[in-house]
Amino acid sequence: MRRSSPRFVKFCVVGATGVVVNSGSLWLLTRQAGLDYRLASLVAIELAIANNFLWNARWTFRARTRVARPALGRMFLKFNLTSGLTAMAVNWGLLLLLKEKAGMGVGAANLVGIAAGTAANFLLSRGWAFRSGSGNAEDPGRPGSPRG
Repeated sequence: MRRSSPRFVKFCVVGATGVVVNSGSLWLLTRQAGLDYRLASLVAIELAIANNFLWNARWTFRARTRVARPALGRMFLKFNLTSGLTAMAVNWGLLLLLKEKAGMGVGAANLVGIAAGTAANFLLSRGWAFRSGSGNAEDPGRPGSPRG
């Protein structure tokens, strides 16, 4: 992970914007729209996933996303699957567990779930979702590439 450190930092910065999107959406949907926190969390997770994909594609994994639109669409689908599975298993699962079994507040439980999923999400994104499939030369941050 050493060579990926700058990329991991970028991934975490993007993730911080996702935390704002997720937490803000969760608050709006539960407090203002009156949705149940379980449903509101799923919507907030998806909004954060879309936000994170856009910023990761433009900044974190930019060298890997200089591809045709269909390939970018496949990357979004992969990112949504990896982030969605991670979010469902970790973020949403911990939210429910901590809220319902430990009595933790929704906001705090949500943040614990987000933090727990960050490393797994990065590894899945780097290794699968944003893999260009066109070799190391296009990814200067990838170990073994000419500039990585």
